[in-house]
Amino acid sequence: MKIQEGNLTGTIIAGTGISGNSVVQLKNPTGLALDASSNLYVSDDYNYRVILWRKNSSAGILIAGTGASGTSLNKFSTTGGLKIDSQGNIYVVDHGNNRVMKYAQNATSGTLVAGISGVVGSNNSLFDQPYELDLDENNSYIYIADLNNNRIQRYQFGVPDIGITVAGGNGPGSNANQLNWPTDVCISKKTGDLYISDFANHRIQRWSPGATSGVTVVGVTGVSGTNATLLNGPFSIALSMNETFLYVCDSGNHRVQRFQIL
Repeated sequence: MKIQEGNLTGTIIAGTGISGNSVVQLKNPTGLALDASSNLYVSDDYNYRVILWRKNSSAGILIAGTGASGTSLNKFSTTGGLKIDSQGNIYVVDHGNNRVMKYAQNATSGTLVAGISGVVGSNNSLFDQPYELDLDENNSYIYIADLNNNRIQRYQFGVPDIGITVAGGNGPGSNANQLNWPTDVCISKKTGDLYISDFANHRIQRWSPGATSGVTVVGVTGVSGTNATLLNGPFSIALSMNETFLYVCDSGNHRVQRFQIL
């Protein structure tokens, strides 16, 4: 759906509203990204693929995955978050395989950039259900929300087997140094701060570079609610281009909230 600011009626720009596996259909889309030309990339989860929808196109183009589940480098097992770098490379969280994949333009298979295919674990080279990611191209880092390990992992481009915990990792909990089911992470290009969607704690945490604990910037720890200051299972987050606002998918309240960053 495309929504013009001030207009509450959306326009369908990808998919038909009916689940399917043709190039005009999607099945449980879970992630999306736009490139500089406003082309839309969609993680088509239950079709095990990434689809490119060129601007104003009526059909998609298969650019990653085969449409069948698997562990080989040309397949996915449930796709999640995705990002596009300045060179047009696509980074996809393959959370069913506990890995993150990179697809160069026109590639027929991907490159492993984080995790070990099909292996679950809690050491620094492994994931347990990675969900979303963000890129720091200036410093050649990729940040990944490692859901069941309750942490954010940082990997350097080109080093897929060595991750560093930069937030959480102290078991599930609600203390300032803990996370409980982090589902998304985004990095401030101005400050290097990480904004983390701390799903089960109903809060958004800000983690400064090198910090051992986070600060709650949205929500109240452990308190879910429907008023404008509370969240209920925040899932995906995004910073505005000028980093004035933080947008939050407040999943349990079936809404998207916008908060000003102070």
